[in-house]
Parts: sequence; structure tokens; C-alpha cells
Amino acid sequence: MKHSVRVAVTSLATLEAVSPPYNLGPVDPRQNLERGISILEAAGAQGADIALLPETFMGAGMGSKEHRAIAEPVEGPSYRRVAEQARKYSMNVVAGFVAIDAGCLFNTSVLINRDGHLAGLYRKQFLTAGEIDADIRPGDSQSVFDTDFGRIGLATCFDLNFPAVWNRFEEEQVALVCWLSAYDGGFPLRALAWRHQYPIATSVMSYNGRLVDITGRYLASTSRWTRVAICDVNLDKRLFHTDGQAEKILELQKRYGSRIRVEGLTEEHMFSIEPVDDELSIEHLIRDESLIELRTYMRKSEEGRLRALAGASGIV
Repeated sequence: MKHSVRVAVTSLATLEAVSPPYNLGPVDPRQNLERGISILEAAGAQGADIALLPETFMGAGMGSKEHRAIAEPVEGPSYRRVAEQARKYSMNVVAGFVAIDAGCLFNTSVLINRDGHLAGLYRKQFLTAGEIDADIRPGDSQSVFDTDFGRIGLATCFDLNFPAVWNRFEEEQVALVCWLSAYDGGFPLRALAWRHQYPIATSVMSYNGRLVDITGRYLASTSRWTRVAICDVNLDKRLFHTDGQAEKILELQKRYGSRIRVEGLTEEHMFSIEPVDDELSIEHLIRDESLIELRTYMRKSEEGRLRALAGASGIV
């Protein structure tokens, strides 16, 4: 099975005009839609397996109270324009819309598969005060979906601040999280990728859409000048603690040679392994070499702690 997936992280950069005095640009939902379609065309031309468009991207620059003016049914005309690009380039797309259902507004992210069909729908769970005041409803819908390359999690903007959202992605063993937003997110995204050990792809209205590695480092980023950044991410990459395993690293490098890539993280006392050979899975490598993945090691440590506490208190 192929380990790597090609991810297109994107940004609209709609927060300022392109000519002096560079203050806020005019809001034009139709122009935002066309910009989004152009972004998808660029991502598709570069062979993306999955491409992202920001939270409520057609309403970039609008206030929440103006969102009803751009609301459409989930599979409305604007959705169909985006789905057409997914089908044309045979890529998965995650895009943010203001969706209306039975008169109610929802900040909605859709997952469209390579055939252009709706494969998942997520309604933002944790809204800002401004969204609540604008009568946008919080969602309680499914946030984890299957794709042809693995399971992904969807989150939106202010969801970043609520641990339950991110804990669930770890519990569901997602291969990738897609976070759509109005702002860049910054350090918390790096901390979450490290803490939960899944890569995070972002698309934003501002400048820096990014792909964050499980080590918390940026693998790719858009900028003020570039709307699309393409990166191949290895979904089979895993972290390991050096305790009882550091002495195995050299032997692994000798035994597997160019079939694996190993990186040591000195300050963290950890190392990563990612298979490069598609015939070699990380699960088989862990099993055959009696390795203990970091998440497993931490869980065993906690279980040992609880057993010791139970014994100390006389609880059987």
C-alpha cells in the first residue's frame, strides 16, 4: 500500500487589497468562489490526492451576520462547482460553506471524493460568540470519515481550542486531520500534531495554510504570494521513545537500508521511522523488530502507574 499522500494546503489571502493602501479588500462572494476554483485547478494540476479550501470560503471578509446572504443547501450550486473540480482532477476536496437546512444556518465542511460525490459532512461544533449571535447553529455531527487513502478528521477554526475534538481524532486513529479556518492557528496546531501524533493540514482565509508533521514541524506553507503549497506526507510515519530502543536504531538502518527513513530527536529523547518502500508497512516493522510505538509506551506507563497505586492502597 502506498504510504504517502499528496496534500494541497491553501489560503485565500482575502484580508487585504492587492494595491496601496493595502487595507481590507472589498467582499465579493462570487470572486471568492472563482478564486477557490482557481486554487483547486492549481492543486489538481499538481496531482493532489486531497485539497482544502477554507472555512466558509465564499464569505471570506464577511461578518457572521452577513452569512445568510450566501447560504445554500449542502449540495447547492457553489458546492457543485467545487465537486466538478474534484471529479475533473480525481482528487478528494475538503471545503467550507455556509449551509442552510430547514431554515437553520450551519458552518459546514464537506468532504468530496474523487468521483465528485459527497463523502462526508461536518458542522462546526464550537462556535464563536459572533456566530452564535448571528444565529448560526452548532453541530453535533460526525467528524471522522473514510477516504481511499485512510481515515481523516475534520475540524473548523474555533474548534482548535477544545481538547475533546482532538482527543476523538486520536481515539478514532485518523491518518490526517483537515482544519479549515479564518486564521492561521499558529503554535496550538503544532502542539496538537505532536501531542496526538497525526499530521494536520490547514486551509485559511489569511496567509499561511500549512501541513504540520507529527513532530510539530511545518512541512509546507502558503504565503502572501502563493495560494497553494503541495507536500507528500508519509502516513506511515511513527514516533518512538529512546528508552530501551535507542540501541536498535543503527541495526535498523543497516538491516533496512534505503527502505526506511529514520530521524533522531535529541532533546525529546525520541526518534521517528517511516517506511519508504511501499512493500514495507510500519505495522510489520514494529512487530518484526519488537518496537514499542510512543503512544503504546505512554499507555503502558500509565497502566503501570495505576497498578502501582492500586497495590500501594491495598486495592486488588
